[in-house]
Amino acid sequence: MEKLRRDGRFNQESCTHWAGMADLLSVFDAIGRDGTNAIVKIDGARGADCAYTVLVSGGRLGDSFFRKDGASLPDLLVEAIEFYDANGWANG
Repeated sequence: MEKLRRDGRFNQESCTHWAGMADLLSVFDAIGRDGTNAIVKIDGARGADCAYTVLVSGGRLGDSFFRKDGASLPDLLVEAIEFYDANGWANG
């Protein structure tokens, strides 16, 4: 990690940003551990407007799924969690 810090790839600002998402990632982890595919993809080649993809499928969802691209990972996670709450956990 020290080399990453020296190279400027790891800093306090980025840590603070990601630490603020711990609650959302914890719930997303619970979705995955519930037998569902819970995937976050970061694709920088698509640009900042849609660098993130969030996907929730399988398990309790059956043929239903959530997949969305966007610029804000927190917003996408909230939408995916709300979708799973209404369509996954509600069916269990």
